[in-house]
Amino acid sequence: MNTEASPPIAIRTLAADERDAVERFFLEEMDDIALYWRFFRTMTPMTVHAYVAQMRFENGCVVFGAFYGERLVGVAELSAIPGSEMCAENRPGALSCAELGIAVSNQLRHKGVGRALLDYLLRHAWTRGLKRIQLSSLRDNRPMLALAARLGFKALREESGEIIMQALRPADWPQAVPLQPPSAAAAPEREVNCTAKVANVRCN
Repeated sequence: MNTEASPPIAIRTLAADERDAVERFFLEEMDDIALYWRFFRTMTPMTVHAYVAQMRFENGCVVFGAFYGERLVGVAELSAIPGSEMCAENRPGALSCAELGIAVSNQLRHKGVGRALLDYLLRHAWTRGLKRIQLSSLRDNRPMLALAARLGFKALREESGEIIMQALRPADWPQAVPLQPPSAAAAPEREVNCTAKVANVRCN
């Protein structure tokens, strides 16, 4: 793929009516190993379909997509779930923690797309008032662990081959607009949020 002549990567929020595109992304852009690293289990077309069908695109959750032209090549999910195992301190009306998941097309790995998605997701989270983001990664997924570490995540513990990491909102981050709990959250905006060349992805 000639990245010099390629169209820019664009990152924007996705909506529920784009589930089909998300499902195609998982099935067509990722191989079995990449899917296993993302979901921690072997995935089939049926289990991918079931996962995408239950994805939430609002009410405390937001899904970002990275586009290479019109092709979806990356998906990042941020879920602020009250009472979740990883974010047990959350309470209705006082969300402060969220979990994330991220996946990038096999063909565009190691080209900055994952970093751009994760960086944008963190900026969104801090701006919305979240104080802590957690993620789980398989111990063998060294690229994910390295990327998370570069963006400020610290390892907390290891459980059954999974590394639990977290990032904390910088103390000097500007005044935040609180992320509402599931009962009151608004749907995410769908406008394009950032663009960057594939060979050198950056988001402002």
